[in-house]
Amino acid sequence: MTIHSHAPKGSVVDHQWAPVQELWFDDGTLILKAENSLFKIYGGFLAARSSVFRDMLAFPPPAEGNPMHDGCHIVTVYDSAADMALFLKAVFDSSFFEPPPTPTELHVVEGILRLSLKYDVQYLRRRALQHLLSTFPTSLQDWKQRDNKRTIPPVDNTPFVAFRAAREFDLDFLLPSILYCMSSHPFEKTLDHALWRDGQIELPWPDKRLCIIGRQKILMYQSQTALGMTKVSSVPVEGCTGESCTTTRLRCAEILNGWDIAGLLDYFEDNENVYAPDFCSVCRNAFEDMCNSTSQTLWNELPAMFDLPKWEALEKLKTSALEG
Repeated sequence: MTIHSHAPKGSVVDHQWAPVQELWFDDGTLILKAENSLFKIYGGFLAARSSVFRDMLAFPPPAEGNPMHDGCHIVTVYDSAADMALFLKAVFDSSFFEPPPTPTELHVVEGILRLSLKYDVQYLRRRALQHLLSTFPTSLQDWKQRDNKRTIPPVDNTPFVAFRAAREFDLDFLLPSILYCMSSHPFEKTLDHALWRDGQIELPWPDKRLCIIGRQKILMYQSQTALGMTKVSSVPVEGCTGESCTTTRLRCAEILNGWDIAGLLDYFEDNENVYAPDFCSVCRNAFEDMCNSTSQTLWNELPAMFDLPKWEALEKLKTSALEG
């Protein structure tokens, strides 16, 4: 971050520089310039929340050689105007980026996380991580409650954006659940690209390879689980009172074995219409127990499937990130 060193010719402010009205306070003390956008804000307020800005603003800019407007020096920051707008909104408007369970959007989380890390605003960084964890948790129990607790809406291709953020910010503890979600999308998105807002996300080859191999391991485990269902079907469940329980279990196995996407973690919840009408209560409970057991095993193995550290190590990384 530096003071702009060359005043625009003929004017202290270039005609292409556009003030951002919602972040332009008439009595502000500092103007930040990101790309061609200008933000007139309160320097002291920002410095109180950001150690980076505090250190920078502790040294007054030279009296000459820097553009000014409304009696304020213009400080150039080398961030996108979109990220800077989100970051400053979060700093100056306490209602804009609240912690969970208040909902938000992924592009907001990504932009605020990027600049809260860069400018050392700890409370915003923690909030951003909490929002990501609400959607990409580190325990199966939280995964099962995800649809009710997530603060980031399930917009199409969300996991691909989250993967990009996890890589950029070294958030490995988010990767197992993110990669599982990516494996539940059509394979072409991993191989080619996924659309997001006005652009697309294409993974570098090492990450494509990681995703492809991990996805294959998930599908193999699902096939093994389906085979286990068929084997169980050959032995009547003790206390079974239904006439169609065996064929229902076989139908569930056939559906699971035919998938080319990840889906086992939510299989019991998402396929109730398949088994609910035709299982007796005893077999339904037995089927639920089996699904819970196989889901837990898959969850335990997810990090290894994607060449990541064990969950215990990832939990330590998560704790460190939230406390840091």
